[in-house]
Parts: sequence; C-alpha cells; structure tokens
Amino acid sequence: MKTFCLLLSAFCLTSCSFFSKTQSTIYSLDRIPGTVATSRGAPITIESIELPPGFDRKDIVVRKANNQLDIRQTQQWSATLSDLVLHTLAFDLADRLPQGSVILPGESKPATTRSIDVVFEELAAGPDAKFVIDARWGGTHRERIEVPIASLDSANVASGMSQALATLADRIIAAR
Repeated sequence: MKTFCLLLSAFCLTSCSFFSKTQSTIYSLDRIPGTVATSRGAPITIESIELPPGFDRKDIVVRKANNQLDIRQTQQWSATLSDLVLHTLAFDLADRLPQGSVILPGESKPATTRSIDVVFEELAAGPDAKFVIDARWGGTHRERIEVPIASLDSANVASGMSQALATLADRIIAAR
C-alpha cells in the first residue's frame, strides 16, 4: 500500500506539471503624443492594413539571423497585430489632427473621405536591436523608419513599434 501511495503521488506530481499551461505575457501598443497639425480637405480614414506574411498573429514575432523568425508563443499581443496596428496608427493620426479630421475604426464614414491603404513591407524588430517599418500608402508614398531599441525583449519590441507607428503618423500627415 505504501508503494502504491508513493507511485500515485509521483504520478500526480508529474501529470500536474505535464498539464500545467505556461502563462502568457500580453503586450499592447501605446499611442505616442505628437504635434497637432492643420487639417486640409476631407477627413481621412485608414481603409486597410496589410502586414508582411507571417506577422499578422497574436504571437510576438522577431526576426533572427539567416532569414529565421522567433515566434514567441508565450509572449503575445492583446489582439491580432493588424488590429493593433490599425487602431494605434488611426489614433496617432487623430491625436495629431483637429477633431473630426480622422475617421476612427468603427466610426461611420461620411460621404466624402480620403481613404488610406497602408502596406507594410516590413514591420519587425531584429536581428539588430532596432524596430523597422517600411510602409507604402497612397500609391506614391513610402517611408522607412528605424527606431533603436535597448534589446529584442518583447517589452522593447512593443515600445519600439509604438514609437515607429507614431513617426509614421507624422510622415503620413506631412505627405498629405
């Protein structure tokens, strides 16, 4: 009986650790305040966001050397990356333009708006300690933004992406 109890205890301990799920750390993006610019023309709206293949997910993805990706399954975004980028970029634009100049996600669009489609050729950190955005919008505009970060840990990646998106918002406004 004593041996049976020991075996049962050992089984319970190993099965509990086998079935325990590692807790995920969840990250979000911050809006970065900017200088308010004047508004020209109809309100703008971000119609669509296109991310590089493999990046539109909840897992944080960092570029590694030799064209490899580090997919951090226990370090995740609070939503899919496309939703976070759309939301953050739209609110960064709204913070920089007079009220009513940006139609935010979920708001109804007036009859006259200027739509922006943003295509990200690159939106990632790594393999160097920097966050890089390479984006096109409006058919003729392109920006490459590099934000140095302290390290490639996920908190620094989120901070670098927030700063890079704020810089992109500034450049979209300047190019109007």
